[in-house]
Amino acid sequence: MTDPHGPGDPHDRDPERIPTQAELDAEDLAELERSSRDRDQAALYPPRPADPGSPPAALALHARVVWWGAAVIGLVLAVYGFFNLSTITDDLRQRLLEGVVTDPANSAPEDQVETLAGFFPPFMLVMIVVVLVIEYLLLVAAVTHHSRHCRNFFLAAVVVHLLCIPVGVDLLFRYPDISSTMVVISWVQFVLLVIAALLTARRSVNIWLPESTRMKPTRMLRGR
Repeated sequence: MTDPHGPGDPHDRDPERIPTQAELDAEDLAELERSSRDRDQAALYPPRPADPGSPPAALALHARVVWWGAAVIGLVLAVYGFFNLSTITDDLRQRLLEGVVTDPANSAPEDQVETLAGFFPPFMLVMIVVVLVIEYLLLVAAVTHHSRHCRNFFLAAVVVHLLCIPVGVDLLFRYPDISSTMVVISWVQFVLLVIAALLTARRSVNIWLPESTRMKPTRMLRGR
């Protein structure tokens, strides 16, 4: 009768048989390959901690309080700007027309002055509110979702906001018939945003947040 297991079946092996060195080497290599693959998978997709603990006060409280100060200033600037939109538009139009006369090579074409003066002030005032909303959502998400990515995107949004403040101050508020207080509080907002960003980047925050999961293409290809 034919053996159902076949001559090569593991059940027919002699339990007292000593494996050869080649078989031992093959088993070691297979184990090393499995271990390496498991390590690569773990590095690509690290497990999230079940309970990261309470968020540090620098992120959950201090940064948020300072940011709210900057947000209140931003809303004041937006409201003031919309209430004085016609004045700001007229002043910007006059400045652009003066530029056409004094420096035509570096100024906007005269036929586009009206369009630019009518577009940029309301657009920039709306963007003040939009950027503040984006920053708020990212700052809250960094805490509630224990997310380093949200914290990093918050920092990126703050950097964009900081770069826009000098331009916005010049185009919206630096005119003789606009209160100079708007220029002063704009720079106060600049300082508050810098402080809020620095608070979210403190060492205690970086320790609490999960480690960065950078994409590693070579490991992904090996994992396949």
